[in-house]
Amino acid sequence: MKTIAVVANHKSYSSYLKANLERYFQPYAAINCYSTKEAELLDYIPGDLVLVSAFTIFQNVKHKIRPDSDMILASITINREGLTPLNELPAGTRALLCNIDYRTCMQVIAELYTAGYRNLELVPYHGEGDYDRTIELAITPDEFHMVPSDMKRVIDIGQRVLDLNCIYDIAGHLGLGEEFASAELVGLRGGQINSGIERVLGEHQSMSERISVLLTLIPQGILVTNVTGRICLSNEKADRLLEKRSDVLAGFALGDVLPELNEFESQTKQDSAKQLIINVEGNNLVVAVTQIVISGEVKGTVITLDNFEERENIQHDIRSRLSKVDHFARYHFDDIVGKSRAIRETMATARRIARSDGSILIAGESGTGKEVFAQSIHNESPRRDYNFVAVNCAAIPENLLESEMFGYEEGSFTGARKGGRAGYFELSHRGTIFLDEIAELPLQLQSKLLRVIEERKIIKIGSQKVVDVDVRIIAATNRDLFELMEKGLFREDLYYRLNVLPLRLPPLRDRSEDVLLLIEHFQKLQKLNFNLSPECAGRLCGDPWRGNIRELRNIVEYLGSLDKPVITEADLPDRVQRPRKPAALARPDQTGFLPGEETPLVKSFLLKEGRRLELFIFILRELSAALDRGERLGRRSLLEASDRNRRGFTEAEIRGALKRLDEYGFVYLGQGRGGSRISRAGEIFLHNFRD
Repeated sequence: MKTIAVVANHKSYSSYLKANLERYFQPYAAINCYSTKEAELLDYIPGDLVLVSAFTIFQNVKHKIRPDSDMILASITINREGLTPLNELPAGTRALLCNIDYRTCMQVIAELYTAGYRNLELVPYHGEGDYDRTIELAITPDEFHMVPSDMKRVIDIGQRVLDLNCIYDIAGHLGLGEEFASAELVGLRGGQINSGIERVLGEHQSMSERISVLLTLIPQGILVTNVTGRICLSNEKADRLLEKRSDVLAGFALGDVLPELNEFESQTKQDSAKQLIINVEGNNLVVAVTQIVISGEVKGTVITLDNFEERENIQHDIRSRLSKVDHFARYHFDDIVGKSRAIRETMATARRIARSDGSILIAGESGTGKEVFAQSIHNESPRRDYNFVAVNCAAIPENLLESEMFGYEEGSFTGARKGGRAGYFELSHRGTIFLDEIAELPLQLQSKLLRVIEERKIIKIGSQKVVDVDVRIIAATNRDLFELMEKGLFREDLYYRLNVLPLRLPPLRDRSEDVLLLIEHFQKLQKLNFNLSPECAGRLCGDPWRGNIRELRNIVEYLGSLDKPVITEADLPDRVQRPRKPAALARPDQTGFLPGEETPLVKSFLLKEGRRLELFIFILRELSAALDRGERLGRRSLLEASDRNRRGFTEAEIRGALKRLDEYGFVYLGQGRGGSRISRAGEIFLHNFRD
């Protein structure tokens, strides 16, 4: 049999509470009572359950409660049996309600009003301060020492008793079930008033009211089922998400409302919290099922429902706020100025590919408006409601580029920001990432970018967690990527991954009829007012514009600074007056990889991997020979070659070396058993080393 220990300030009151408990639990538990002084003399308070009459008492004796004992704070209410004398009082009677402090006074007043004695005017009094001397009656719950000595009449309503909520809690701790509640509590209910100061002062709400308010405030849909699987509680969000299936959820079996969970529920026996995605009338819902376990027994389940699109939008908003940068596209196709055939055809192509979701490679000379087109494509695409993240691959230092692109965890390197940081790819989830000057991306990062494009996953620096990203990539360059690829300076596989939907922007010299329109447009933007002489206009329209639209905008700003109403040809800057050769796509350094030359990539590789150079050269030579034969080599073939040549390399060493060579762009790793092959960069690298 379990034991209950009751602790109160005075032994008389703990004895009273003991007698109160015995009415309910005498057949189920042995009950002992102690004063606080008696409890303090004990090593430990003996009892499976310790009931303390006040929080201050708990503070005094908590060090005496055994770690394996449960503790409950007594919750008391007035005893209806002591209220009979109040029935004889006429309506409007004024009386002092005397108790030990203001709060307990108000608590008893609240309980009396709830019991139906609202016809009385009760004034709290707790022994401090004066009171209205016209009041001749005092009412107290057995606290006579708080009643003024000159009071003419006193009604004692008796000591308060444990309320039903407290009794139910004790029964739960003792492991007594519903049979106990129905047999023992229902018949005794009439002797209690289960309410209190919460309703009068508004400081708290009843438990059911608290739960109702809480469920209203929770943004997810909530369903609560009992042990039989029937829905006993739901909030408004759940009602809205499932309204097409049932107008009323309470009372229905969960399996009837959400049959998709029938098979899923059996799995929750192995895991108390699982999630899945189900489709309800065309809406994807993220459903989490959590069991309610009390004393090792499942008493029901809590089901949370999230609209997948809403959850994604919230994450999108959070990512944007954490970055503290607004990632949005402000340009639309309507902002592009020009009526020439060249620009109209380019815009038509851009509008078509905007509707697709493939990667786009925008090629064009510097200043032709590549980012304007990229933003316009984003705003015309289904991704327009999400972030547009622009990254200039040439503007970020190489040693920071990886952390900026993919993010990092807190403490992953010296100087890492507290809390870590989301990378550009994570910020552009469900939106668009614009990689400007993609030709400047180091080969090592080209390998990582290729993996992101293929797998749609990233791993932050310093983390093992894989993060899914849904991103459309728009890349831009003013260099000849194909030529860079041929020189081994740009990965061939990445080139073809990016160049799914090519878009070439015309230089300004090929759309000379748009020059005057653009000048007028820039005048409006900069609030400039001048006219061009016919000779000046002709000179501007015939200029080759090596800097394209960017150069033209700068010229307009310069002409406006002259503060002249009419601009003549003589007013044009020297660079416009001098005849110039037209520009072409900028070319990379013609030296590229030359035999015997150590490029920055080679220097980086030798610095980091020089101690294993013999292994790398062996692999590259074997792959080069295989390429001449039209073959690819897998790890086992390389291992066999190592054994034949008595190199002694292990399979693990070969696997790791292949991965590093792939990261530097020297080899292309095959999928599965497809084998690997050497890249153009790898061949040039190999050519630098001879026996």
